[in-house]
Amino acid sequence: MIEFKNLVKRFGTRTVLNGLNLKIREGEILFILGTSGTGKSVLLKNIVGLLTPDEGEIWIEDQDVSKFTEEQYFSIRKTCGMVFQHPALFDSLTVFENIAFGLRRHYQLDEDVIRAKVQKALKLVHLSGVEDKKPAQISYGMQKRVSLARTIALEPRILLFDEPTTGLDPVTTTAINQLILDLSRELKTTSLVVSHDMNCALSIADRIVVLDKGSIAAIGTPEELKASSHPLVKDFLSEVLEA
Repeated sequence: MIEFKNLVKRFGTRTVLNGLNLKIREGEILFILGTSGTGKSVLLKNIVGLLTPDEGEIWIEDQDVSKFTEEQYFSIRKTCGMVFQHPALFDSLTVFENIAFGLRRHYQLDEDVIRAKVQKALKLVHLSGVEDKKPAQISYGMQKRVSLARTIALEPRILLFDEPTTGLDPVTTTAINQLILDLSRELKTTSLVVSHDMNCALSIADRIVVLDKGSIAAIGTPEELKASSHPLVKDFLSEVLEA
């Protein structure tokens, strides 16, 4: 589904991604873990063209997108839905209008079709009945779910999550992670989740990648990661055991 070949990304003299190679299988939930500054979010932004690699290739569904123009990336961005760290909703719009925004911008659809898609997306994130509320009238956790509904309303085949549980309490964090699992399975998407939370990764990931200094320190299933002897993996696991 997605493949990185010798991917390099630099910011000035600092190399953030250092010759990274990774294949992401269709339909899997892949967690990308690592300490701050190891290139986790940079990796996602390279997929959707918000950043471009300095060296190497990015293949999405048999296309090398690493040299795509902004216009060529339009179709790729329809394939990839990105859920950012913060909800980034329009405060002046209702929940319904926020979710409908992308549908109206990118597709020529009848209003009844848009309404049906918005209601379906809200149902999938367990938020039916809040269509007429403004973002300020719902909790931060609910805003996160509206952001997710806005993304899945466009029916992407790839879902990208950038620290989706940042700023949430433990109960809401568990609910969001369960949503990621349920949606990925129900919608049959390929899901990449950037996180620092090993506990969440162990709960729902098919595979886990641990980045260190722009390269892959460890990769494997949750069970394989539990058996890893890599010091950084052990540090993440120790946090789970201490929690």
